[in-house]
Amino acid sequence: MFDMIIFDWKRTLYDPDRKVLLPGAVELLKFLRSKHIPMILIGKGGQDMKQEVKRLGVAKYFQEIVFSDKEKDLQTFQKFIKNPQEVLVIGDRVRSELEIGKKLGAVTIWVRQGKFVNELPENPNQKPDYIVANLDKLAVLFKTHLFAPRDRVFGPI
Repeated sequence: MFDMIIFDWKRTLYDPDRKVLLPGAVELLKFLRSKHIPMILIGKGGQDMKQEVKRLGVAKYFQEIVFSDKEKDLQTFQKFIKNPQEVLVIGDRVRSELEIGKKLGAVTIWVRQGKFVNELPENPNQKPDYIVANLDKLAVLFKTHLFAPRDRVFGPI
């Protein structure tokens, strides 16, 4: 069982161009909260993004919300990861949050959608443990294969 999930914000749960949650985001967050898995939200941005999280009604799902104007870095994630094998890092970029998660020893899930759908891994630290096509497929992964072998891949490669 995983004892924490770290979500990326923009383009994983939230569409910054249309200023809406991506399809399936609320249902997924509700499901994970029902499993009592602590969730952290990390993203690029400032007070404006914190306001968006509140406006969209999803702040209540996260134990902590961290936004920064600088690029995501190892230290931001590291302070939340105590037992790396028990932490999931979920994002849309293999060359950002997923690479950080892998370097820290966490399990990673690439939600391969949107702007970075064709940004392929360039090194082993960028290769995700799981790949899903969207948040609905991620929900299926959680509901039916949470304990599946790590080399199992769901959705398009």
